[in-house]
This record gives sequence, structure tokens and C-alpha cells, in this order.
Amino acid sequence: MNDAVVSRRARSTSCSTIVLADFTLRVVAKGRPLKRMFSLSPREGGVEFRTSTIAGRGVFAKQSFEPGDVVTAYAPKQRRVDASHPDAIGAAKTKLTLLSEGQWVIIPDTDVPGGWLCNHSCAPNAAIFSDGAGRIQCTKPIAPGDEVTVFYGWVTMNEPERDPCLCGSPQCRGTINFDVTDADAEHITVRDGALLTTDEALARRLEEYGAFLRSIGQEHVQKTIATTLARMRS
Repeated sequence: MNDAVVSRRARSTSCSTIVLADFTLRVVAKGRPLKRMFSLSPREGGVEFRTSTIAGRGVFAKQSFEPGDVVTAYAPKQRRVDASHPDAIGAAKTKLTLLSEGQWVIIPDTDVPGGWLCNHSCAPNAAIFSDGAGRIQCTKPIAPGDEVTVFYGWVTMNEPERDPCLCGSPQCRGTINFDVTDADAEHITVRDGALLTTDEALARRLEEYGAFLRSIGQEHVQKTIATTLARMRS
């Protein structure tokens, strides 16, 4: 996962502008770097795919996994197309595609089960890594029988209740998506790639969510939020 970044706010000399230093613009979308792993490839037969209490089918461990282990391939059968290809744009509606290495889009063949079946959790035990062919990698110890869950990190615009969360964890936030609004964007300016705002309520909401993301090793989502707000602002 990305190195932990402490969420912080710094004020300008006028004490009227809040600098959201952790919410910087995404320059190039890349897969997170591969960290040292105990298992360099998915273990054959290490997972099974069956009905989940969260939603639909899920991915369940048949053996123990330790942080760093690759649990399963994201899409054992897939297509890789250029990000500008019409098929990539169309397939994005499924919410199953991955942007790999800032250039390619992985489109799973949904006739073949894989990590793309992982359900979302607000307390995930694994993460999606999009570099190469894509994979699900363990981030917390997983015991046989545990459902393998990931954090989707979806950011929406003016759709606050689009994706209700059913993960059932004590940390559940109620929705999968983090929503930003046109009103939020009106209170944002960008300086040197970082977000600035004069809105205390917006700053608190972003910083609280940033602290949550940091707690589960998903702070890279802050860049998606920053880029989305900057795009809405422009």
C-alpha cells in the first residue's frame, strides 16, 4: 500500500484559507507499486467463489493468507485495451474495469470468476492492485472461510446515496461512494497541485475521510477526490 500520510491542515498567513495538503491532484494514474510479497503468484485453489452475505457472489479464502500474499488474480481471463478505446469507455459502466499502468484498461471476462467478484468493505482485508494483469493482495491476515474484501474507493458527483454499503463492519460508513457536490467545488481552489478551501465544514469532512482512508491504507483515493473537485471547478 502507499506510505501512510498524516492528514493535516495548514493555514495561510491570512488565517482564512485551509490548505488540504493531503488532497493533491493525480498527475498520472498508475497502479500502486508492488511491495514485498510472501507469495509471488496466486495460490492455485486458494479461494472459492460462492454466495456472500454482503452482496451476490463473493471471494472466500480456502487457506490462510498473510499481508503481502497475492490471494487471486483480478481477472483470470481478460481483455486489455487502450484507455481511449471505445470498448474501454463502454465497459466502464460495469464498474469492473481497471486502469493499468496509466494506459491500459483491463476488462474481465465475467464468465470466469476472479478477484473482480470481491465485495467492498469499509474494513477490507485485501486490496486491488492494477499494475500488470491486476491482482487481489492480502493486507490483513485472512483465515480459511473468511470473505476476501476490498475497498472500492468510488468517488461520485452529486449522487450522495448512489451506492449503499452492506459490509456490516463496525466501521461501516453507510455508503461505498464518497460524494462531492457542485457546492463543494465552488469552495475549492487549487494552488501548486493542492486543494485550498475557506469552507470549514468541507475541510472537516475531507480531513475526516482522509483519516479514515489512511487507517485502511487507501489514502491514494484522496488524489481521486482532489482531481474530481478540480475538474468540477474548471
